[in-house]
Amino acid sequence: MPYSDAHFLRAELITGITRCRIALQARQEEKRQRNRVNARKAYDAILQYKPKSSLTASETAEIDSRLSELRALLLNLGETL
Repeated sequence: MPYSDAHFLRAELITGITRCRIALQARQEEKRQRNRVNARKAYDAILQYKPKSSLTASETAEIDSRLSELRALLLNLGETL
């Protein structure tokens, strides 16, 4: 089965959300910042790639919901979006 747009976006979302959660729990500032930066890269990749993607209505709804979650986590980490 070919790798679809939805698969790529889901993978980036999982990566970004996971990195945010690691950053929120990190005791070391370096670890917190590294994971925040990488989560932001995932967020930016999603924003760049999503408009070019061919997604179904249900995939779009799923991606948008998870993107809102990632955005909230990034804001909680001090990112300005």
